[in-house]
Amino acid sequence: MKPRNKRERLVVELSSKLPAITETQIRWGKKHCFPHNAFRCKDEMWCSECGRMWVDTTGQKEGYICCPYCGEKLEVKVSRKTKDNAVSYLTVVTTSGDFQVLRHFYTARYARKGRDNHYFIDEVCQQWITADNKETVIAKAMNMGSRGWVHTTDMSIKQSGNIYYSHSYDIDGYVYPKVKLLPILRRNGLRTSFHGITPARLIHAILGESKYAEMLLKTKQYGMLELYMYRGGLSHPWAVNICNRNGYIIKDGSMYDDYLRLLDYFHLDTHNAHYVCPKNLKKAHDKLLEKKRKIEARERMERERIERMKKEKELKRNIAVFWKRIQPFLGLQIKDEGIVICPLESVTQYYQEWKTMHHCVYNCAYYARKESLVLSAKKNGKRLETIEVNLNTFKIVQSRGVCNKDSKYHKQIIRIMENNMAEIIRRVAS
Repeated sequence: MKPRNKRERLVVELSSKLPAITETQIRWGKKHCFPHNAFRCKDEMWCSECGRMWVDTTGQKEGYICCPYCGEKLEVKVSRKTKDNAVSYLTVVTTSGDFQVLRHFYTARYARKGRDNHYFIDEVCQQWITADNKETVIAKAMNMGSRGWVHTTDMSIKQSGNIYYSHSYDIDGYVYPKVKLLPILRRNGLRTSFHGITPARLIHAILGESKYAEMLLKTKQYGMLELYMYRGGLSHPWAVNICNRNGYIIKDGSMYDDYLRLLDYFHLDTHNAHYVCPKNLKKAHDKLLEKKRKIEARERMERERIERMKKEKELKRNIAVFWKRIQPFLGLQIKDEGIVICPLESVTQYYQEWKTMHHCVYNCAYYARKESLVLSAKKNGKRLETIEVNLNTFKIVQSRGVCNKDSKYHKQIIRIMENNMAEIIRRVAS
């Protein structure tokens, strides 16, 4: 995109005057942007830094080892891989005119066993930020998914983001330690470290987008700063002010935020330095967490007790209704061809039927269904199928064998039930 205004034209002009990446910066990037591994396969190891191989008979499968060829400290990994390709970003923070400039270099390492490493370094993006927090982006073209660069294109003015990725150019790379900052950023507390936060996001925050970023930087509450930048807010900002007044540094922002929420749970005063500034954060956090866990366990047990009482009460009511409804069918037996069909006359019999037949006649509380009569078909004392009859239509709803499958007597049982349905009708009418 062509520059459209005075600021963009100035950025394009200054960008063309920026120096190329130096050999010192490249060496630093090679050392800090990639993992350094020694891959072991049996007694053979190879270095991801120089590609050389050697025999190691110590059997070391973890920890660190020095490469006998390049002297690099390597982390030992057991693997049969012969390639170790990696991609990262190197960010150079500098200034040009009245702009804070973030230069992002795409860096790739292609390591292969037995060969020298090949590196590819290409500047793909520049973020130019003014003291009044306006940003201009110069970058190479991206693919359709905004996840890859078209390295053959020239850098040009780009929109800062799009509707899908509003921070598509906010690259979280490894920051080269020699940092040049605008005076306003130094005044607002930024030095050489970005404390694990994407550089562009932190710069925008301390230039006015964020309410607490400058305060957290200047008071060295870096643990809370990282939490604040990623969550977008502080749940108890007054607690941080109390910590600052008492010289209390929060090292683990996430745990501290959880601790403050635990204080709220127990209705403890989060305006009191006694609670807000614990001597041992982890110990205080774990103590309250264990206390909360016990309370929740008691509450869960109480809920389960009440639920059991409700189920017992409902079961007693269903049993009473079932006993009244089953009275006309007590003693009913349908016999034919050696098969005996009898109604289930108690809830206990429903349970026994469920245990033997492995279906849902008990779990789904068929005994509580007012329109259903459930019978069991047996032969020589062995259960064959469970039959459900609708007492409104006097039709067989279902007849299920073990695990809801049909037995070999299924058709015979259906025929017997249909031939004797008049007896069930007579008993309902009596």
